[in-house]
Amino acid sequence: MKTSLAENVWQTLCWFDIFGQAASLEEVHRFLFWQRANPKEIEQVLKKDRRIGSSFGFYFLRGKNASVVKRCGYQFQAGKLWRRVARHLFVLRLVPFLRFVAVGNTLAMGWPERNSDIDLLVVAPKNRLFTARFFLTFWAQIFRMRRHGKKISGRFCLSFFLADNALDLEKLKIGPYDPYLAFWAATLVPIRGDSAEFFAANTWIQKVFPNLKLPTTARRIHKKSFGEKILSGRLGDLLEKLLRKWQLQRAGQKRKNTSKTAVVISDEVLKFHETDQRRHLLQEWQNRINGKSAAKQ
Repeated sequence: MKTSLAENVWQTLCWFDIFGQAASLEEVHRFLFWQRANPKEIEQVLKKDRRIGSSFGFYFLRGKNASVVKRCGYQFQAGKLWRRVARHLFVLRLVPFLRFVAVGNTLAMGWPERNSDIDLLVVAPKNRLFTARFFLTFWAQIFRMRRHGKKISGRFCLSFFLADNALDLEKLKIGPYDPYLAFWAATLVPIRGDSAEFFAANTWIQKVFPNLKLPTTARRIHKKSFGEKILSGRLGDLLEKLLRKWQLQRAGQKRKNTSKTAVVISDEVLKFHETDQRRHLLQEWQNRINGKSAAKQ
């Protein structure tokens, strides 16, 4: 998109505003839409644009001062949830075939609500995806950390699994522009494994956020765990086949009353979300950019 720096800064703040959030200079720089610019250039624009207000190092659409107070409150809740993540990292070590696990959504973005869960993105080998999902779900249930039913707050949401040969999320875009998918991927926080392969397959994110620096060089070689060694041969192939059949049958029920983009079920992608608000968020963003809408305080 060929637009001025001032307009791209405005678009970035409008993006944060659809979530009711103020943004720091560092965040505006990191998630600046469509073009590169250094922090000083961005800061000059922020100070000159009369449509933009500032307080305590945060920037927001003028009149949305309350978003700064909300942002500070979110930091307390985020701290509680990250401590919970840290306490349960040992569970990931019990699960075979996990290649990469990251926290996403509101916690990774920095603004979890009091009742927020902890969304995970999980990557496993293409021929062990269903095995990894089974064992992760099993141990998460044993240690009472899995979200299910009405047990949501502070629980782990195991709703997004990728095979390691299907890491490119661009195919899941809802159209030519899908700012939320790019933002969601850009804010992922790795908690296990090496993120290099994942981000190397998703360099398209940098077309949306050119200032973003993605780790694309692997730092270590994966070593097989005891469970992986046992389940790497024919026994593992048989188990994977049985788990695949069982899980796909159960997953098929989730397609009912959901959009095609909310639930994606294949041998390489398992994405279970009750709703997909990307089109709504895109419209809200465009409304703000054009001055037609205002975020709720």
